[in-house]
Amino acid sequence: MHITSEKDFPKIRQMINKWKQRFPMFKHDVVKIENIVEQFIKKYSEALIGYRQTHKKIYLERAQEAIDEINRVLLTVEKIELMALLSKR
Repeated sequence: MHITSEKDFPKIRQMINKWKQRFPMFKHDVVKIENIVEQFIKKYSEALIGYRQTHKKIYLERAQEAIDEINRVLLTVEKIELMALLSKR
């Protein structure tokens, strides 16, 4: 999954809920990942608030950095999920 804007945030939350159901043994780890993603969503929201208040491009860059970090976390988790699926066979 690749995130491009805040419209994709509900999809991330749905995917995390599916991970909790699919991997109940690793629920604690999924909660940690969820917390990391939520922190970056918060940083994204704060950056957009700063941009709306000042219209400085630095805030847009910070918002994009937060989205890039979310994508990096999701890519890592997807790789781990793929390795777990391949190891079952």
